[in-house]
Amino acid sequence: PLARQAPRSFSLMPQSLGEAKEIASIIANSGLAPNDYVRKPDMILVAIQMGCDLGLKPMQALQNIAVINGRPSIWGDAAVALVQSSGVVERFHETTEGTFPNDDFKAVCIIKRKGWPDEIRREFSVADAKLAKLWGKTGREGQPTPWVTYPKRMLQMRARGFALRDAASDMLMGLVLAEEAQDYPT
Repeated sequence: PLARQAPRSFSLMPQSLGEAKEIASIIANSGLAPNDYVRKPDMILVAIQMGCDLGLKPMQALQNIAVINGRPSIWGDAAVALVQSSGVVERFHETTEGTFPNDDFKAVCIIKRKGWPDEIRREFSVADAKLAKLWGKTGREGQPTPWVTYPKRMLQMRARGFALRDAASDMLMGLVLAEEAQDYPT
């Protein structure tokens, strides 16, 4: 068995606004902040507070909250982690159905929340992606986007985002998945 680790005696969790500003400034200039936060202590401060509201520690917030087109969002894997660790989910399951890359191929996300009579099932198909003009979408100067390089993952993120928002909106506090926010028009 693994040995138990001693509790950490140091934390970046601020206890006051002054401490939060100091921590944000240190992080902004540390070289460890994600690119969007480099030398932007005010943005870091807000991200840390948003993360705190969600139950994330400061560095978790910086790694998992993205500001896309001026709107905060959360990366899909972090959203799942928050919901699963909350203890309110009985079942979380993701799968695919159909034949890739046919229009019938779809990602499916199923969430059963404790105390709810029915499970939430949300899907996003190749046909849905085509209708939304996402399928094969290119970026600036014709560069490939995740819809070109990782289309199955993008379908999964759309199904996941819809299911998580419908089953756990109280935990995500209105945040959309960053993978979805990247597709919003600027």
